[in-house]
Amino acid sequence: MASRTFIMLKPDAIEKNLESDILAFFKDYGIEVVRWNSVVVDESLIINHYQEVIEKLNMPDFPNRIRKYFVGKTVRIFEIESKENNVVLKVRELIGATDPSKAGQDTIRGKYSDDSMDLAKEEQRLVHNLIHASDSDESAHKEIELWFK
Repeated sequence: MASRTFIMLKPDAIEKNLESDILAFFKDYGIEVVRWNSVVVDESLIINHYQEVIEKLNMPDFPNRIRKYFVGKTVRIFEIESKENNVVLKVRELIGATDPSKAGQDTIRGKYSDDSMDLAKEEQRLVHNLIHASDSDESAHKEIELWFK
């Protein structure tokens, strides 16, 4: 049985025209697109998406950074699947560390992003790390429901 997860190509990936490269990267590992959509992000949607992160982080400015980075911009959302078990874990391995400067060169973030967490903090913005991927089966289900409503 195939397992599924959710990914979102963030505004920086769209602006750099990396969609086909990133999807080809996944395809090389047997991960296929089930469905996708282009979404112009509104505030309610993106704050809902990052609600858990907002609650975990003790950063009062974080919601404003999210709004500035996402609201009014286009993202591409995907439900993807693999015939292998635990596609969530495999996808997270393939995208690499949240901080692109710490991601291996054999990962999406390591190969295609030139940003770093340090630079983002210095400039008081979100790190440009190209892609979001669900961190659990439960999150994948929630995020698929939220984005593909």
